[in-house]
Amino acid sequence: MHVTHGAVSRQVRLLEDAIGVELFERRNRAIFLNDAGRELFNVTRSLFEQLESTVPRLQKGVREEVLVISCEPTIAMKWLIPRLPDFQAAQPHLQLQLLAAGGPIDFARSGVDLAVRRDDFYWDASIHCETICEEWIGPVCTPASYPQGGRLDGMRLLHSKTRPLAWESWLRLSGTAAPNATRLDYEHFYLCLQAAAGSAWRRCSWFRTRSSAGS
Repeated sequence: MHVTHGAVSRQVRLLEDAIGVELFERRNRAIFLNDAGRELFNVTRSLFEQLESTVPRLQKGVREEVLVISCEPTIAMKWLIPRLPDFQAAQPHLQLQLLAAGGPIDFARSGVDLAVRRDDFYWDASIHCETICEEWIGPVCTPASYPQGGRLDGMRLLHSKTRPLAWESWLRLSGTAAPNATRLDYEHFYLCLQAAAGSAWRRCSWFRTRSSAGS
């Protein structure tokens, strides 16, 4: 309830004073429902259960023409947003709201209808999931910056904080060396892609795809 024990005790006292009936037995710094309290609880529980089911139904009716999508920032920029015009043309009655986010999501609390995520965390059976694509990972650069012979000598390697060990892992698994390479760090992966695509320097970044849609 996000309130202190003292605040709860005060609200209980105010309720008892308002209806003129004690609802709890107080024993050894603990409280227990008495007969009046249990009767009131049985009545109000069903009312709150009805309220809990009615409010979301009413909210759904208000926003049934709104589709809220939460998507990983890079996937949203490079894959989803370019496809939205065609979707809106096919579904003109829907109003789209796009949120950039990643990781676990609580659909009940967030108000999100559909989430596009990498499958690098656990979700339970209550989440329906469809795989969009499998992951493919490796270094990329502009054609003009492609290293001679595929060697990374002296290259400026772009790093993302979201995958800090990407270069280390790839160099080790591919058996590739990068002597005299320098590094440049970016906060997000999509910034690395933009830098690699638009830079005149000899830079190399990462490309990867693997995501799932949950609803």
